[in-house]
Amino acid sequence: IDYSLTSPAICVTDDFKFEYSHFYFLTNKKKHMGKFGNIIGYEHQPYTDPIQRFTQISDWVLKVLRLYQPGGITIAIENYSYGSKGQALFQIAENCGILKYRLLEQKWKYSVIVPSVVKKFATGKGNADKEMMYEQFCKDTKTDLMKKLDMQTLSNPITDIVDAYYIARCGHESIKGK
Repeated sequence: IDYSLTSPAICVTDDFKFEYSHFYFLTNKKKHMGKFGNIIGYEHQPYTDPIQRFTQISDWVLKVLRLYQPGGITIAIENYSYGSKGQALFQIAENCGILKYRLLEQKWKYSVIVPSVVKKFATGKGNADKEMMYEQFCKDTKTDLMKKLDMQTLSNPITDIVDAYYIARCGHESIKGK
């Protein structure tokens, strides 16, 4: 799970082959809502306060995970980005805290992975930028998401889908290694 306030994304996969993986994300952009093969974009719901927003985002995650009955899957969440500042840092922490609490309520175990570990796993560089991550994704999956989602510039939801894919792979490898 690449968990965020604006464009969270989830990758569910057995073998990390793109065509057999399933991707989900939330968006406010009408163009990105709907089904794009094995990628589904859901609309962010309106909210009146931050807690309602955080609850709706975690509701969406639980709804997606229930499709796969998480008792048998590994859930990996990317840890906080410490580059966030001010009010955003607190909202990010509250949002993710609510998700973690709700996962535990379901008795679903999860692991948390540091962003630099995900980047190093994907590209060999812990400080890889979005372009490097995307280039590696294209090589590893032989898939051009920009073409698939008809986008001219690299931004969300593509960068979030890429992150979710590597969070899933990194989480799988870390569990497998134990």
